[in-house]
Amino acid sequence: MRQYRRLERQHPIFSPVALISTLILGMGLAVGVYLTGGRAFSPGDLSALNHSGEPMADVLSHADIGDSCGQCHAPFQGVEAALCEDCHKNIAVEREGDGLHGRLPNVEQCSNCHLEHEGADYDLKTAAIANFDHGLTDFALTHHDVSSANAELACADCHTDEGSYTMQDSTCANCHRERDAEFIVEHDEAFGANCLNCHDGLDTMSDFTMAQHAELFALTGAHESASCESCHVGGEFEGTPQECAVCHAEPEKHQAMFGTDCAGCHTTAAWQPATVEGAPFDHERTTSFSLARHITDFDGSEMGCTHCHSGEQPLQVADATCEGCHGTAVPTFITEHTALFGPRCQDCHDGLDSMANFDHANVWPLAGQHAVAQCTACHTNQVFQGTPRECVACHAEPEIHFGIFGTECANCHTVDGWLPAQLRQHTFPLDHGEQDVLECTACHTGTSYTAYDCTTCHEHNMEEVLDEHDDLNITQAELFACASCHPTGHEDEAEDD
Repeated sequence: MRQYRRLERQHPIFSPVALISTLILGMGLAVGVYLTGGRAFSPGDLSALNHSGEPMADVLSHADIGDSCGQCHAPFQGVEAALCEDCHKNIAVEREGDGLHGRLPNVEQCSNCHLEHEGADYDLKTAAIANFDHGLTDFALTHHDVSSANAELACADCHTDEGSYTMQDSTCANCHRERDAEFIVEHDEAFGANCLNCHDGLDTMSDFTMAQHAELFALTGAHESASCESCHVGGEFEGTPQECAVCHAEPEKHQAMFGTDCAGCHTTAAWQPATVEGAPFDHERTTSFSLARHITDFDGSEMGCTHCHSGEQPLQVADATCEGCHGTAVPTFITEHTALFGPRCQDCHDGLDSMANFDHANVWPLAGQHAVAQCTACHTNQVFQGTPRECVACHAEPEIHFGIFGTECANCHTVDGWLPAQLRQHTFPLDHGEQDVLECTACHTGTSYTAYDCTTCHEHNMEEVLDEHDDLNITQAELFACASCHPTGHEDEAEDD
């Protein structure tokens, strides 16, 4: 019987042929994966949509990086937000600030909202919109569940640009114009077309109270009736300046004179009257100088505050100011007037020509010799207020009666002339005793010219005087009123009476 040699069969997996084939296949797969970027493991095509048409990170869509899985997927981690933000840098900015993506929960899980590998025509925002809470934006949909036509509002009714969720300024106006066109036209003119600057979908501005406004800026006085657009020009509300000068131009009359702190003098009740130290300002009452004759300058031009208040201290008027202005009109008069009365015009003038119609008799009558006296004879050193009225201020007491008759000169003298004095018409002979004219002090020993004393020369023994006059039946007071019985000083005058 023929016997055949038994051949040993090779292992089907670990045979050289199988190993070489496996190696070649593996190398082929590795090269294929390398060349295709892992497309072999992709669960589906990436989205090729780009609504803006603008490239981002040098690519137009995710489909352009379909062979580069590592740009979105970290090994064994899946999709990472940091990798997404390498391209979508605007999302990184939103997350750091108060942008929309900074408000979303679990925002770092991008794939929770933006699905991929759903095909080239798939819009990455589809899933995000389906579960999106619009309240996370700056505009709530509380009052926008239906349109003006009572139809349910869709996203595209407001977000009219395909693939974009920005808002055109005209979108709100176009829709609301169907309800009240006239109001929208006026509203746009007053506040501008950017409705989202003021409105948040919750009628925030319609519920905005005066008390809330007062927390930003109190509306009092005339501000209460002012229209919003008078301060919020062009519909700008944030950053509205609160300085008075922004709305109220500084009046030309006191420009660059009192500064721009209007509230220091003016109130919101009305621009005029201004107030000074809490009281309404009236130039005549407050400064004692009326502007009745200072409305226009000598050339007919309107006078402003700075015509007179031009120095470093605007509330004061320099002495030379009046002289400088009036000197252009009547130079000779002003030169002589200033030389005579000095440069302090306001000491005499109050803007109503007080001195031109001045009646000196209302202050002190000028009669007799006083009527022809120069003003400077009494008003020395150009001082007018507080001029003394006593005679001795100008007329020194004569030595002849110094210290005897006092300083009430008008008791004896008149303004017609110093002499004769009224008492020079003396009823009692001044040469009494026939020893020439006696000095006044011989009889008037006191300080009053009406009192006299005869006992200085005559008998002054009281008992003897009483004895001599005992039979006359007169009182003691009458006894020493000698001149009443002896008007000429003769002893026998009383006996003849």
